[in-house]
Amino acid sequence: MGKEFSSIIELRTIREQKSRLSERENELSSPILSDIYLLPEIYSLFCDALEERDCAPKIDSVYQRKKFLFISLFLFAPSVLAGGRLPNGIRAELSKIFPDVSPCVISNNISDVSFIYQQYKDFRQDIEYFYNQIVERLKVKGLIK
Repeated sequence: MGKEFSSIIELRTIREQKSRLSERENELSSPILSDIYLLPEIYSLFCDALEERDCAPKIDSVYQRKKFLFISLFLFAPSVLAGGRLPNGIRAELSKIFPDVSPCVISNNISDVSFIYQQYKDFRQDIEYFYNQIVERLKVKGLIK
């Protein structure tokens, strides 16, 4: 087979790889939760978990808000953490939780959280801890499997 015809085999291989990657992307970007009206309940669980820690940090600090935003996005729109578009309604619900924070600031916080997660070990460890606490509490309430 000539060199020019071998490109057909390569093209087939590329298409198969793209298909597998698309399937995997869909799996990874599927939200764990879809009812965004649970966000206030999740924030309440987050605050409870924060208060239970030794030397509980200030709940309404920017740093804590960013942790909550990361967890919320992971639960409701994980693709946003990888640069995807924020689904309609999420920012509005987050604005209700943080009424003193403008929607623009929330959007800016959202764009920061992936970077902070990647760069700061303490932030990552807190995210894991609070995420696990929230998921366990949601399970107890029967709101998640």
